[in-house]
Amino acid sequence: MTLKEYKDELTEIFRCNTTRGFADWRQCGNLAYNVEDFLDRAAKVLLREYRDKELFDLVCTTYLKWAKTGKDDSNGETQGFIYYSAFEIWNKIYEREHPDIPHTKMMDWFLKKMDGSVIDYMEDSLLEYMMAHFKEPKLLEKKIAFLNGRIAAKTELVKEKSWEVYDIYRCKDYILQIYGEQKRPIEEIRAYAKDLQRNDSRELLAKIELEYGNQDECLRIYEALADAVERNWDRENYNGKLKDLYKQFGMQEKYAAQVKRLLGIKIGHMDIWEEYKALIPVDDWTDTVNQLFSTFAPGDCRPLTWYEEEGRYDLIMTGVEHGGPTYLEHYEGELIQRYPERCLAVLVKAADDSAERGKKRSDYRYIAKYLKWMMRYPGGREKAATLAETYRKQYPRRSAMLDELQGI
Repeated sequence: MTLKEYKDELTEIFRCNTTRGFADWRQCGNLAYNVEDFLDRAAKVLLREYRDKELFDLVCTTYLKWAKTGKDDSNGETQGFIYYSAFEIWNKIYEREHPDIPHTKMMDWFLKKMDGSVIDYMEDSLLEYMMAHFKEPKLLEKKIAFLNGRIAAKTELVKEKSWEVYDIYRCKDYILQIYGEQKRPIEEIRAYAKDLQRNDSRELLAKIELEYGNQDECLRIYEALADAVERNWDRENYNGKLKDLYKQFGMQEKYAAQVKRLLGIKIGHMDIWEEYKALIPVDDWTDTVNQLFSTFAPGDCRPLTWYEEEGRYDLIMTGVEHGGPTYLEHYEGELIQRYPERCLAVLVKAADDSAERGKKRSDYRYIAKYLKWMMRYPGGREKAATLAETYRKQYPRRSAMLDELQGI
């Protein structure tokens, strides 16, 4: 097939899977499937025939056509197309570096399409791809020139569009990354990074320091990040990476202390639990666990997975009494054998709360659910019948509730 015939087939695929130029959520899935299948078939033939330049043209044409087509891609079709189709084929072309389509020509296309003509989130993906590839010295310099120009343009836009500042941050991080790839003097890299105060920028500098063999400086940055962040995900992220670095560098004492610190951050996570357990002598484990568990407030549901691991169903039961039926459902298999009366009481409280707060049928269905659930417990059938009768008398005007309670 000629390139024109391939492009005609592509046009037909879009025509058949859109209505007046738009793909609704039903059509979008079929569009994605057919486009990805089409590119996969075309890539196999064109790569086998060493027609890399034509394949690059075809994928780029498809990328632009996808970007310009209105669609409801709420099921992630665009991300799937970008990462599992376009990027994968571009990677194959990039790795082969056929004389007809050298890296310079490939990168020129990416640069030309980052002018706002491609919808923003798909332009972001083009920038992401370009920054992850094209590492030749001249192309690195070309990327820096592009990024500096983009920063200058966005700086003007920020006056009217404040959100553009995030693109400036990103471009400056990319420049910092390229400085590292160019192996510029570390003093020059530190000087550029000095004004970049975002956590992502500081972490990028730490990675560059490590690549340069500056272990102490890398650790200093991660230690500062681990101490400074407040958001839960960031705390887990930076403290976890610091832990791994201590382990990698053979700093056993600091590694053990960091694992213990993470116990207070990743409460209930089994990965850190297993790591901590490996550090404690077997003879000391029981006392260590009891001491750790004593630091949690009664009814705290976060460490329930740890309680389960150690067979502490007494603590799990207390947690379930505070957490309610959701937790009971998970641990009921063990708790029903040990604490049937307390489990039943959890369901009674849940039913009473639902009856008191209920305002619509969906709320009343929960009442019926809890009452039917009780019937699995000793004395539960009688208790459910008594509660149902109580609710009927207490809320005689709630017709939807009365309807849901029929047969109980």
